[in-house]
Amino acid sequence: MNLWIPHTVADARAAARHFTVHLGLSEVDSWRRPGETGVVLAAGRAYLEFVSPGEPTPAPLAFELATRDAVDRVYSGIAPADVSTAPRRYPRGHYGFEARGPAGTQLMIWSERDGD
Repeated sequence: MNLWIPHTVADARAAARHFTVHLGLSEVDSWRRPGETGVVLAAGRAYLEFVSPGEPTPAPLAFELATRDAVDRVYSGIAPADVSTAPRRYPRGHYGFEARGPAGTQLMIWSERDGD
């Protein structure tokens, strides 16, 4: 399991530069598609993801699981009242769902892979 901390920011490249220059984090992924720019930085055993354009919002905690089946197992154990979205395929291709964690923290549970 990997911890991801996604942020919506006004300028993903500028945010990434801040952390690569000042903290020495390294860029491990990036993308550009119509209306969206994204950068992923490695931060030890976690990842910071910046996506723009957008209004800055509180960052959810995103947990990347090994497989789609693992996502479904976690989903089946979460109280229905805490689930924000059912498991689905997101526009960027990953599979997952969103839920509310302790103290109302937004959680994203997802995987890039399809099966065990």
